[in-house]
Amino acid sequence: MENTQLVNGSWIIAGSMKASGDSTDSKNFRLKVRFSDVPVQDVVAKALEPIKIQWVNGQGRKNYDTWTENQLIEIDFRAPARAPVQDPEIAVAAILSKMTPEQQQAYIAKLLGQAKSV
Repeated sequence: MENTQLVNGSWIIAGSMKASGDSTDSKNFRLKVRFSDVPVQDVVAKALEPIKIQWVNGQGRKNYDTWTENQLIEIDFRAPARAPVQDPEIAVAAILSKMTPEQQQAYIAKLLGQAKSV
């Protein structure tokens, strides 16, 4: 499927809601969402937004210091909060790139010490 392919037709989604946040009364509903010449990339981008938010609030912030600017991070659609598969060499290089030469040497020495105890 091409990203620019246009989506037409409708899709029904179901949900439930309360009258207010502290209400015990709730109602079920069905929404019929109409598509009229909407590019498939727009549909997918909106559908993936909750996954992005979940990742940012989980693994993203947890590992913030290991990410580099504009880095491509691969995650699994079925388990977006799971730690992404990342090349360890790229992760270490990213960490080292933010350090002074002295900090780099100390960090490498620390890793070598850990490697010897494994």
